[in-house]
Amino acid sequence: MKITHVEKLTEERWVNLFAATYENRGHTGRWVFASRRERPHQQAGGDAVIIVPVLRNAGEPPRLVMIREFRVPAGGYVYGLPAGLIEAGEPVEECVRREVREEVGLEVTAVKRVTQPLLSSSGLTDEAVAMAFIDVAGRPEVQELEASEDITVVLADHDEVCRLCNDPSARMDAKLWTVLFLYQQLGRLE
Repeated sequence: MKITHVEKLTEERWVNLFAATYENRGHTGRWVFASRRERPHQQAGGDAVIIVPVLRNAGEPPRLVMIREFRVPAGGYVYGLPAGLIEAGEPVEECVRREVREEVGLEVTAVKRVTQPLLSSSGLTDEAVAMAFIDVAGRPEVQELEASEDITVVLADHDEVCRLCNDPSARMDAKLWTVLFLYQQLGRLE
């Protein structure tokens, strides 16, 4: 398989559509996809972070920090994880700390694991995201939201994580469901 041409179809701020012409075993085809990059397929590194924060305040049970956010493409509110775009030249851990402060108003106390850039939905986009598993502390009170954001912080102990994981009516991001299932199977928030 070989990509022979890529054409930019839109001029938007955060994401654009591109049409790729490809050849495969004598067949020529066209594939439309979204990209946050000015030139798809040529930038190494990540575009965004997805954050898996566990709130650990002294004397309280650990709780997974989630968000409930209005998502225009979904047409309503969706449970998800705090996330954000990595700014040009910004180290991933710095982006994690900034997004946690902005979206959920908590302090990062430990960075347990940051993954390599992972493809978020490779049939639709070339977006690469790093997942950061972190501990946080404090009270989720202050949010520095952009005008386009409508976010409510949701704290879930292990029982609530298990309930939400098994709730077929809960609209949620696939990455959040995977994290919920992981913690459900572990039997604790670790």
